[in-house]
Amino acid sequence: MNIYDIAKEAGVSIATVSRVINNKGYVSEKTRAKIEAVMAKAEYQPSAIARGLASGNSKTIAIFAVDVRVPHYATTSFTMERLLTDLGYLVIICNTGEDIADWRRYLSIMRERNIDGIILTGSIYNRLERDEILDSFSEIPIVMANGRMKRPNVKSVFVDEGHGIELATEHLFSRGHTKLAYVVDKDTESAERKKNGFIRQLAMLGTLDAVRHVYTAPYGMEGGAQIGRMLYEKGYNGIVFGEDLTAVGAMNALRADGIAVPEQMAITGCNNSEYAYICSPGLTTVNNKAEVLSELTVQLLINILNGKKEIAEMVVIPDLVIRSST
Repeated sequence: MNIYDIAKEAGVSIATVSRVINNKGYVSEKTRAKIEAVMAKAEYQPSAIARGLASGNSKTIAIFAVDVRVPHYATTSFTMERLLTDLGYLVIICNTGEDIADWRRYLSIMRERNIDGIILTGSIYNRLERDEILDSFSEIPIVMANGRMKRPNVKSVFVDEGHGIELATEHLFSRGHTKLAYVVDKDTESAERKKNGFIRQLAMLGTLDAVRHVYTAPYGMEGGAQIGRMLYEKGYNGIVFGEDLTAVGAMNALRADGIAVPEQMAITGCNNSEYAYICSPGLTTVNNKAEVLSELTVQLLINILNGKKEIAEMVVIPDLVIRSST
């Protein structure tokens, strides 16, 4: 039985049945009771899609993440999905990769599905800021988890990871590791903030021309191994990494070469991921509070959907988790 059959059996218009299903608009108690009796007899369950079309609200949110296999994205996506599901939303997780052409394809699909809102996880999506695809999303709220975009319908929850890297740099210096290097292994706004945090803190500690102690390496275990060995040969005794996995790669390679960690080379990472505590020794790392980021991102989006005025940006302050690598 569909909405037309219910209207016919109850002797009312389709519009009246729609008002009862969506609980919107006036229907007399007598008529409502008649319609509900017909629905109950037929064991009718209104389609969520139909309700969405009638109300203009699909109760669907899309979460974009570059690679859900990465622990940080896995944690944030999982946390946000659970929170949104508890609030009655259907969540579509889009595992987008790093190609902007694929992002556009996902966005086009989401627009066709009449979604209520989008969460972009990570500053890598800042690359969409001037993209024409977002011009057609002016009425759909977008919240960035740890990214920024200068568009009127885009709000942000931002992690001050530069401050976290400052904490890691100061910590190594205070432990006597005064010849410090920083390793950049990603090309994102977040990676830039982290690098600048290192440069600021090293300059405050009295190092001249701090930028010359910044190096680049491929993300991951192999990239970490290569850069770790190179920096040891250059005479550094401490390395600050922008990602945990690359840091673990360096630590494993150095220990395999007989170099003591942290005595000869102290190492820190960033993200407080599983990589940081399953390695040996445990990795000192910046805790960028993925769960807090996720909770605030969801709350910000829900507030916008409920018509509440929200500030353009919220800030999460990270801390340092000290383990045996320093």
